[in-house]
Amino acid sequence: MLEIVQGSLDHSKEVMKKTLSITKQNLSNLKKVVKPKDRTKMHKQQIKEMEALVHFFRVSRMQPVYIDSICINYMLYVQLMKKLKNYQVEEFIADNKLVISYSNKSTKGRFELYDISDKLQGLNFFPKAVIR
Repeated sequence: MLEIVQGSLDHSKEVMKKTLSITKQNLSNLKKVVKPKDRTKMHKQQIKEMEALVHFFRVSRMQPVYIDSICINYMLYVQLMKKLKNYQVEEFIADNKLVISYSNKSTKGRFELYDISDKLQGLNFFPKAVIR
């Protein structure tokens, strides 16, 4: 089971909301200033990156948490752990992903949460957790 040891989920959520709000405002301003027919490749790339960031980091779907050198979506982890309440669960980090192996009498499986730190683009206000 993961345990948050540094930082707060609530604080990071508030900072994430502010960051997304600023990004959305910058995106809106860029789209207003540079009309579609006048956009260069650089403008199109900036717009594409900002839209991807806004879509990927929806506060209702995403709660990044660092574990050692990787960052995972903690919200997805919590949803999975609720479903695995009556299972034996083993967690470990391998190849830049958190691997969750689970089993009970008749079922066994494996779930992998991949590192999302490449999508963070310098955002480092997220909490840190350890595997207990």
